[in-house]
Amino acid sequence: MPAALPWRWAWAFYRTMSRFPLLLPAQMSVRADIAVQTLPGTDRTQLLRRMQFLQLLDFADFFLARRARLTAKPDGHFVVDGEWPAGGFLAVSFHYGTGMWMLRDLLRKGRRTTVVAAPFEPGDFKGRCVYLGYGRARHREMERSAGASAAYRPGVREKLVKALAEGNVVMSLLDLPPRLVPANQQAVTLLGQPASLPAGVFQLAAALNVPVVPFWIEIDARGVRKLVIEPAREPQDVAANLAHFAALLDALIRRDPAAWHFWSE
Repeated sequence: MPAALPWRWAWAFYRTMSRFPLLLPAQMSVRADIAVQTLPGTDRTQLLRRMQFLQLLDFADFFLARRARLTAKPDGHFVVDGEWPAGGFLAVSFHYGTGMWMLRDLLRKGRRTTVVAAPFEPGDFKGRCVYLGYGRARHREMERSAGASAAYRPGVREKLVKALAEGNVVMSLLDLPPRLVPANQQAVTLLGQPASLPAGVFQLAAALNVPVVPFWIEIDARGVRKLVIEPAREPQDVAANLAHFAALLDALIRRDPAAWHFWSE
């Protein structure tokens, strides 16, 4: 597999292969169409190529994570901008870029992470059995990289409270579709359109008085992943935190539309 090559060679291979519709062409095309309609002026050809490039990197990260020691840092293609706080905290991001190395970064620093996760529904993968199998395998690797089991329904709150009480990290990706997280949805504006985001994790942080830490992964043209960690936010103002993350998601999508995975949701 190209990911096993020295990174500059693997990167060149992925850049070349991103010119061809090899990965989920129908789904990629739908995502590109929605993005272009939502963000007028976007070059569809360049967007689609970038989407395919990032999907190849996502597969590469999965392969590299499975081969690498849990404490290993990817050589030459992973940098960190910011610092994680001490003690338990809520790390919040989106389905944007690639996130596997964020979990590894925390684990290297002795921190275990409980990921808030939605269960796999086979019906969501109708006609895509291979992708369903890949998704399940990726979730298993996610838990290994996190150093802790993910928190699935039922009993999610109790699992998160326990993890934070033990001084561990809870990670939540805020942009799950409302059909998967129907409770505590709050109205926001996203890309100039009405939308909603769940406020439950912010309410939990306020109740337990644990800081909220925004983070995300940026990927440059060379395939270098940059983990960006913002300063911790005070948890008590739930509305302010929700507004901050809505604005952050809006800005990130506009900066790199191909990096957001949920255009078709």
